[in-house]
Amino acid sequence: MLKIIGSIGLGAMGGSYAKHLLQNNYRVFGIDPDKENSKYFTSLGGIILNNINDLISKSDVIILSLPTVPIFQEIIKEIEKCKSFSDPKVIIDMNTISLEDKLDAKNKLEKLNISIIDAPVSGTGAQAKTKDLVVMSSGNEKIVSECEDIFNSFARKNIFVGEFGNGIKFKILANLLVTVHNTVTAEALLLGQKVGLDSQKIYEVLNAGAATSVMLDKRMPLMINENYEPATASMRIFLKDIDVISCFLKDNNLISPTFEAAANLYNQSKTNIPITYDTAAIFEQLKINNK
Repeated sequence: MLKIIGSIGLGAMGGSYAKHLLQNNYRVFGIDPDKENSKYFTSLGGIILNNINDLISKSDVIILSLPTVPIFQEIIKEIEKCKSFSDPKVIIDMNTISLEDKLDAKNKLEKLNISIIDAPVSGTGAQAKTKDLVVMSSGNEKIVSECEDIFNSFARKNIFVGEFGNGIKFKILANLLVTVHNTVTAEALLLGQKVGLDSQKIYEVLNAGAATSVMLDKRMPLMINENYEPATASMRIFLKDIDVISCFLKDNNLISPTFEAAANLYNQSKTNIPITYDTAAIFEQLKINNK
C-alpha cells in the first residue's frame, strides 16, 4: 500500500489534500515557499523538506498542486535535474494547465522512472476542506487504481476517465461551466437587488429551486456579504484557468459565446479587483459595469 506522500504545493487545495491524508495516517512530506502554508502543514504533523530530490526519494507518490503554469514548469525542470530513481515513483498532477504542458511533463518524467497520472479535481477550496471534491483521473489504469485510497482520503469520489490527458479535458469542461455559473449568479443577484428584493431571500428562493448550482450555493453568500478573503478560489488562479479554457477552445476551432461573454467580464476585472479575492468578487465588476 502506498503510504508515504510528497506534496509539492500546500495552498488552498494542496494544503487540504495534505491535511486529509495526514488524518488518514499517511506520512506526508511537503514543499511550499509560503511560510504560513508550511507552518500550518507542520502543525498537522507534516514534515517540510527544502529539496525536491529528497522529497521524491522519500515518497511513494508525489502530488503536484501548483498555482501557476510557470511554477509548474519550474518544478518539472527541478525534477528533471534529479537522477533517475531506482524505485519507481508516481506523480499525481492535479493542476489545471494545458494538455500540452501535461504531455510534455509526462515525456520528461518517464525517463526518470517516474510515472505521472493526470488527475485534476472539480471543486473549490471550501469544498476541499470538507472532502467535497470529485477527482477526474486519467492515465495508466493500474497506477490510478493503486492511488484510489489516496483519492478517497480527500475526495468524495474518483472517476477514472481514460487515457492520460482526459482528466484535464474534463476539468476544462467543468471550469467552463463554473465560469458561466459564477457569472450568472452575480447577474441574478444584482438584478434581484435592483428590483428591490431582499438579498437573503434571493439566495433562499433561487437555491431551493431548479435554477440553483454549486456556484450559486457557495458563492452567492460571499457576494451578498462582500466576503472575498480568504479566497476559496482566487481571481489569480481562475484568470489562469480562463486562459486555459480559451486556448483549448481556439485549438479545437470552437466558439463558446456564453463562456466568452463571461470571460470578458473576468478580463475586465484585472484592473478593478484584487487578484487575491475570491472569484465571487466578479459581482463587484458587474456592479462597476452597471453604474
